[in-house]
Amino acid sequence: MILNMAGLLLRLRYTGTIPVEAKLLTWECMTTFDEIPAQAELERMFEMEFPRTSRRLQECGGFYRIWHLVSFNSSEGRRSRFLVALVEKPVEKRTFEKITFEKISRRVLPEQIWLSAAADQAIRKLHESDNAGNYLCYAHAEGRLFVLVFFEGRLCHWSEDFVGGHAKLELALSRFRRFLESDALFSRAEHFQEIALQGDFTQGIILQDFSSQALFKRASRDSFWRWHDLRKPEVKATGFAELVGAILGRKTCWLLILALAMLLGKFGELGAKLKSDLLSNVADVVPPELSVPEISMLEVSPDWNAVVELPESSAPRVRKPICLLPEVFLKGVVGEEIAVVAMAGKPKEITAGDSLGSFEVLAIGRDQVALACGDSTVVKKVGAHGP
Repeated sequence: MILNMAGLLLRLRYTGTIPVEAKLLTWECMTTFDEIPAQAELERMFEMEFPRTSRRLQECGGFYRIWHLVSFNSSEGRRSRFLVALVEKPVEKRTFEKITFEKISRRVLPEQIWLSAAADQAIRKLHESDNAGNYLCYAHAEGRLFVLVFFEGRLCHWSEDFVGGHAKLELALSRFRRFLESDALFSRAEHFQEIALQGDFTQGIILQDFSSQALFKRASRDSFWRWHDLRKPEVKATGFAELVGAILGRKTCWLLILALAMLLGKFGELGAKLKSDLLSNVADVVPPELSVPEISMLEVSPDWNAVVELPESSAPRVRKPICLLPEVFLKGVVGEEIAVVAMAGKPKEITAGDSLGSFEVLAIGRDQVALACGDSTVVKKVGAHGP
């Protein structure tokens, strides 16, 4: 449903563009190399350069729109050229008659933009050339000369001037050719291929036949005009919301948001219903009895604030070693460092640190030897028998 509605609104957005009477001209302003003038600054500069035109538009209830064409660097600074649309008559508010959404407004564009689509068709019919997309397209009707200049495949100039009859047409074109040769941007091209746009202009700029209406619709959808609308000042789309607003229009965007909110509301109701059903099913289930092991009353202290003594550690105790001293006879001491003993009738020399059975020699004195085993200490004197 959402995709179908989005497709419908997109078709209405691009195929329902309203043509209005307006005059188009190219305006150039110069700034420093690192300066990019904002929209408000551009309007102030335009009104200072064209005070009479701005005053006349205000008096008749008209307005103007400034759309960027191209920017380039020159020796004097950075030049920016803009397409200015002058609308002297107020744009009437129109709505769809066959659509129930009465507040969905359509875009409004100058009626002569069909010339850009006609120029595009004529360029596509030409054989391949080496002019790198540089074309001078013009049309003459009712004494007015329309000139469209494409530089490197991009629309960079649009002018509408009253030149009179066909006798003065060639003079005006030759003057414009000299302008291309001396212009700071167009002089970079080696050659401009000229294309005369043919058509019946007796009924005005917009022809009433099907082919002219198709050209206007095609022009309203191309890469330049699709972002513009005479009802709104130019705003660059810097984020997703601005991009959607530029493509669909503000009211159309709000309708899509409303439809999305309704769809999310349906999902929310479905989720709440599933949650309630789940809770009701859980409430009907009888929880099984859990077998809890009995706790001895001896393990529970009747007084929660009482201090419970911890049982003694069950770590194994260290047993005392068994001290056994064999039959030893101390025969003598040499320099209080070596002792001569007799064990089982055999002589043996011992020093401090040696072992005699379970005992260790601690020290050797002048006439005695100190032995130790654990906590037991034995002193053997020279000439003494026994353990």
